[in-house]
Amino acid sequence: MLTPREYLDHLTGLGCTVDAWETTYVHLLTGPDPVLDWVRGTGLRPVLDALAADPEERDAFLDAYRAALRTAYPPGPHGTPFPFRRVFVVARRDGGR
Repeated sequence: MLTPREYLDHLTGLGCTVDAWETTYVHLLTGPDPVLDWVRGTGLRPVLDALAADPEERDAFLDAYRAALRTAYPPGPHGTPFPFRRVFVVARRDGGR
């Protein structure tokens, strides 16, 4: 993923008028492994699919990843804050095309 500035530079170079911005949503997740549960439904799916043929390797990966996520995203008093970065870009060409 590019930064908003990189999208702006690239798309204005193609002759577009560009609005580009970034925001970070901080989700408050709950449960014993909330970040792992969050990524299981999205970006982790291809990894788990690739490891499906070897359940022991899959479980070892999940154990190590779970530990890393717990360290990177420790729970707070009301849940686990999870920053979720999003980049938005709107590009227009003259003439509305």
